[in-house]
Amino acid sequence: MLPRMSGSRPVASENPPAEPSPKSSADAPQASSRRSSLPAWLDRVLGTTWGRLLFSILSGTLLFLACADFDIWPLAWIGMVPLLWVLLDGDGQPRTQQPFFYGMVAGMFANGGGFYWIVGLLQRFGHLPLFLLLIAYQALTFGLFAVIVCRLRMHLGVKVTWLAPLVWVACELCVPYVFPWYLSITQAWVPTVIQIADITGPLGVSFLLVLSNGALFDVLHAIGRAKPGRRLRAFLGTPLLAVGTIVLCLAYGTVRIHQVDEARTRAEKLRVGVVQANVGIHEKFVPGLREQQHALHLSLSQQLSSQGADLILWPESSYPYAMPRPVPGDWPVGDRRKVQSGFQTPIVFGALTVDRKGAGDYDMFNTAIMLDKEGKAVGTFDKNFLLIFGEYLPFAHELDFLRRAIPEISNFSRGTETTTFPIDVRGKRYSLGPMICYEDIIPAFGRRLFADKNPPNLMVNITNDAWFGATSEPYEHLALAVFRAVEHRVELVRAVNTGVSAFVDAAGRIYEKGPSVDPQLQPDAKPVTLIADMALLPPGGLFQRIGETFGFLCLCAVMLLGALSRQRAGAPLRFGLLVGGSAVLHGSVLVGGLLFPSGVSALYAVLLHRGENALPEALVFAASWQLLLMLSIAALGLGIYCGRKPSKRPPTMELIGAVCATTVLPVTLLGRMEGNTGAVVIVSGLTVVVALLARRLGAKLRRGSAQVQPS
Repeated sequence: MLPRMSGSRPVASENPPAEPSPKSSADAPQASSRRSSLPAWLDRVLGTTWGRLLFSILSGTLLFLACADFDIWPLAWIGMVPLLWVLLDGDGQPRTQQPFFYGMVAGMFANGGGFYWIVGLLQRFGHLPLFLLLIAYQALTFGLFAVIVCRLRMHLGVKVTWLAPLVWVACELCVPYVFPWYLSITQAWVPTVIQIADITGPLGVSFLLVLSNGALFDVLHAIGRAKPGRRLRAFLGTPLLAVGTIVLCLAYGTVRIHQVDEARTRAEKLRVGVVQANVGIHEKFVPGLREQQHALHLSLSQQLSSQGADLILWPESSYPYAMPRPVPGDWPVGDRRKVQSGFQTPIVFGALTVDRKGAGDYDMFNTAIMLDKEGKAVGTFDKNFLLIFGEYLPFAHELDFLRRAIPEISNFSRGTETTTFPIDVRGKRYSLGPMICYEDIIPAFGRRLFADKNPPNLMVNITNDAWFGATSEPYEHLALAVFRAVEHRVELVRAVNTGVSAFVDAAGRIYEKGPSVDPQLQPDAKPVTLIADMALLPPGGLFQRIGETFGFLCLCAVMLLGALSRQRAGAPLRFGLLVGGSAVLHGSVLVGGLLFPSGVSALYAVLLHRGENALPEALVFAASWQLLLMLSIAALGLGIYCGRKPSKRPPTMELIGAVCATTVLPVTLLGRMEGNTGAVVIVSGLTVVVALLARRLGAKLRRGSAQVQPS
């Protein structure tokens, strides 16, 4: 519970610690005896609501300017300092009672600037006024970060240098997004910085960025408090250790880049040609136009074949005719639908495939298909992760009224498995790892792809980013994708309909790319072909084996600090209630699995977000509402029990912890945070709301029963 404030200074809490520890005493405000760590004018500005709003906006603005395609990447190393000034005063204590609000402001500006292209997407294709809702949801990371940092710093002597990155990584790990991104996206074009991702994934790079911001915050405050002549000491100790950590990671990056260069020199090469035809989204599959589009792809492919391409890539949904399932291979000579017409080079292309079940009943898939030089289909892969509200509406069959209300949304069926495509190069067999659209920005999906019995020696991503026009989105997509190459030390080639097509080496360096165009605004944009030699490398990188271990360790550290903070505040965390509450909630899931026809396995597949894609949609829908129902009932009972039990302080943190231990922690440990898992936040939030409202109800019932005493 945050202390009450007087102006911008904290005063005594409702539950002050019985005996403040030496650290908490040292960190207590002592305005009369300590030199202000900030200039007087800045302290005055930050003491006002408008000043704090301004600095929160400044922080969000600096961060989105560091992203593609603004690309002022050094700003990410300092961009969070204004937000930290808003949250914490010169003594490291909370400056405001509304840290969540100011964190959300910073997050909404960071996401609004980075995702401005969503406005055009929704206006042009979806007609959905969801922009503010989307960026508010994605700003939750900033809001939670602000709250947790303030609460922990209030009672602990941990330097912001280390506290801030631990909390940030924990929040990035646990908050799933519709459009997944990491703070590390800002460093995608700085190869030396991102090499640590082969151990930690993108979270490690985010840690370094926030470490820099935290160290700068501590240094500036230490300089402000120090007497003239002693300010050099501000750089010693914790900040110096932070600088050493960053330098060590940069040295690691330099070594790894050198190792990648040596491996690439020795590796077998595959000459890959990419077709970027720059076809507008409204021109696809239109009779009369599709024949022209197909002829254009064939002409460009013939050029690439004549240049010695060993493999040709067409983008996602570039083939303008629907293909039956199972895919029979190429069409015969003379058929206008023939793929390899005028060339015999192996090809990977995107198509819509149709599984007809009967009269008017069919399933449609977004599929990547590979044909060998004889035109035989040697591999197919169905897109696993469809774009919500773009390619599918969740539970469209069960919620048909929503489908009728939003007819613009497609309703593709999703794939459930990853696979690799075989390719022979000079007598040796290698594997290609197909990914469609934004599957190349999801770390967990990359790990699942490389868990195949024949892991990829080269990743191939086919994408259609024409939805977003010539905005920053195609560059942001590419920036996130380069981390897959670093994590697994395998090269990546991307074929994107309107750009940005690119070749990425195993160190995340882009050595050739195409433009990003908007055919709607640039009707004269010419088609592009790219060709380059790609190294066929054996997969490497520790991240493939340990996954999000680094993020989980940061989360554990934050949880331990939270328990210690409560202990220091004289309000130790009641672990019995936390563990018991989690057991009650899990027990409700088990009971629901036994009571409902869906079964325990279906309910836990939905809870863990593991294996749910392999279940029928009707079963997943049933399991989802049954899971929410059982958790709500259990939370209702748990909240009333806690409310009726006399207590010096409300068990708010324990109830929230019990819910998170039931919904968030199992997904992090056992499930897959593979995007589109906003349901984790929704289920957790609703369960917490029910538990807290029920606690108030229980307290009211207890007070009512206490007033009614027998005469």
